[in-house]
Amino acid sequence: LANASWYAGDKYIQNDAWANATFDVAYNDQVKYIVDLLKLTESDPLYANLHQIARINRVMIFHRLTDLYGDIPYFEAGLAFHEKNYTPKYDSQQDIYMDMLNELDEAAQALDPAGDVPGSGDLIYGNASDPIIQWRKFAYSMMLRLAMRMTEADPGAAQQWAERAVAGGVFESNADNAFINHDANGGRVTVNRNSNILSGEWNATNTGEVFLSKTFVDYLADNNDPRLGVFSRVLSSGDTDPANQIGLPNGLDQNGGEFDISTDPNFPGDITNYSTIREDVFLSLSGPTFVLNYAQVELLLAEAAQKGYSVGGTAAEHYDAGVTAAMEFLAQYNAIATIPAADITTYLAAHPYDAANGEAMIGAQYWVASFLDWYEVWSNWRRTGYPALTPVDYPSNATGGVIPRRMLYPSHEASNNPTNFAEAIERQGPNTFLTKVWWDAR
Repeated sequence: LANASWYAGDKYIQNDAWANATFDVAYNDQVKYIVDLLKLTESDPLYANLHQIARINRVMIFHRLTDLYGDIPYFEAGLAFHEKNYTPKYDSQQDIYMDMLNELDEAAQALDPAGDVPGSGDLIYGNASDPIIQWRKFAYSMMLRLAMRMTEADPGAAQQWAERAVAGGVFESNADNAFINHDANGGRVTVNRNSNILSGEWNATNTGEVFLSKTFVDYLADNNDPRLGVFSRVLSSGDTDPANQIGLPNGLDQNGGEFDISTDPNFPGDITNYSTIREDVFLSLSGPTFVLNYAQVELLLAEAAQKGYSVGGTAAEHYDAGVTAAMEFLAQYNAIATIPAADITTYLAAHPYDAANGEAMIGAQYWVASFLDWYEVWSNWRRTGYPALTPVDYPSNATGGVIPRRMLYPSHEASNNPTNFAEAIERQGPNTFLTKVWWDAR
C-alpha cells in the first residue's frame, strides 16, 4: 500500500506507538491467554486435542512476534501468574525457531482424530468436517513456512524441516485455508481489523489516505494479471477496469515539496483518481482474515523444489499450483472475486515457470498471494529480496532511506525488564529499524 497522508509506513518515519503495538498487544492479549489455556489443559485427558491445538496457536503467535522483533521473551513468557515471573528473559530467535518447529511436530503427531473436538469455539476450523485433521495440516504447513524462513541462516535445518513438513502432510487445496470470519456487530473486538482500518473506523480508502502502490499495480498490469480488477478500484469513480488503474508511488504525500503527489509523472489530476482497494471484495467488517493459505504453501514448495529439497513434484508444478490457488482463493473473500478458470490458464501459458528466474517469480507471486497480510509479505521480502523494491528517502525518516528490517521494542521494556532487555540488545544489536533478525541473513 501507499499512504498519502499521516500514515508513516512507506516513509520509514519512527512512530513508537505503531512499532510497539504488536509487542504490547500480543503479550497482554494473546500470550497470556494461550499460556493460561495450556496450563488448564495440560493434564486433562478430556482436552488432549485442545491442548495440542493450543500449542500450535502459541507457535502462531510467537512466529509473528519474533519475525517482527527478533529476540523476544519466549520460554518464560506469560508465566507471571503461574510462576510469578514478571521479568522474562529474552531468547535468541534461533532458539525460538528450533523450539517452535519441535512444538509443531510434537503437537501434530499428538493430535487424535478420535479425541476431543473444540467445536464452535474453534474460529478457524470449527466448521470443518474433520477439524483435527485440519489442525494437523495447519501445523505442518506452518512448519514449512518456518523452515523456509531459515534458508539463508541455516540451510541444512531449513531443508530438514521442510521435508519433514511435507512428510507430515501440508495443505492440499484451498479448502484447507486457515482464516477467521469476523463479526461486524461486536465493535473492535470482533470486526475484521483490516476492514476496520481501511474502510470503517478511519474510513481511509474513502478519504484519500490509502492507495495501492505503483509497484503493485504496475506488476499486475504489466503481466496482464486478471487479479488487478479484483484488487483495485479508482477511488473517485469506483472503476475496476484494469486499464484505468493507477498506483500511487510510495513516499508521496499532499504536503508540497519534493515528495508531493503532484510530482508524480503519472499524476491523474486529483488524488482521488488513484487506485485503492476494492471495498466490496476485501473490506467487509465481517470478512475473513487469512492466517495461512494453500497458495503460500505451494509457492514455498516451489522454492523448496527449486533448491533441490525432496518435497515431491517439480518447482514448475508447485509454481503453477500456487498461482492457480492464489487466483482461485480470492472467491473466499467474496464470490464476485471469482476468476474464470480460462483466465488462469491463459495467464500461466503466458508466464511459464522459468527456473533461471525462479526465485524472483516465486517471490513476486508469494507477494501477491499474501495480499493484506503485511506481516508475511514483509518477512518473506526480508528473507528473499523479492519483489524488488525501490527505497524511499522521505524527509526526517528514521533509517536514512533504507527499508526497515524489524520493529522496535517498547521503551517500557528498558525500565520494566532492564537486565534481560539489555542482554537482548547486546546479543542482537541496537533497538533500531535496521538491526536484522537472525534469519534475515541474505
